[in-house]
Amino acid sequence: MANDKHTSRTRPWGHFVLVAAGLVGLLAAVCASPVVMPRIIRRHPDWLRLEVFKRYTDFRRRRAGRQHSATALLTHVGRRTRKTYQTPLGAQPHGDGFVVSLPYGSQTDWCRNVVAAGMCELTWKGQTYELERPEIISGSQVFPAFPVWQRILLQGGGIRDFLWLHDKEVNTANGADIGR
Repeated sequence: MANDKHTSRTRPWGHFVLVAAGLVGLLAAVCASPVVMPRIIRRHPDWLRLEVFKRYTDFRRRRAGRQHSATALLTHVGRRTRKTYQTPLGAQPHGDGFVVSLPYGSQTDWCRNVVAAGMCELTWKGQTYELERPEIISGSQVFPAFPVWQRILLQGGGIRDFLWLHDKEVNTANGADIGR
């Protein structure tokens, strides 16, 4: 009988802990979303914004490129440093390669590095692709290939330009490397 009283007292606390953990998880998911995160970062001092952005990028980088990840991992070489960098970003198969959205424009370091090198590697859905011949194209060329819901999100986010990366193996199979 004493055990029944003890058990009945601990159950409400167990439910409270479970509900609280669920709410904390939901709050973390909402705050980490690509829509909410920039708004949170904009309202805080520079040092805090940089730290949060760094941790968020590190979190995305660790999961990018995996089989069930929505984020791809772009590996590229720096223009001046010649160091290898890895950047998590959104990619979509298109034509003979992939398109990558340019939410911050074509002047980002990773985009300039890829264009200068003329090649990179992209890990997407657990597979790594060697890509070359980067070219910046407008969204009007790419949007018809996207599902409607992605098109709405990209256009709503103000994304107008994409980087088209062509698959190196497709070009080799077509004889494009002959004579180089």
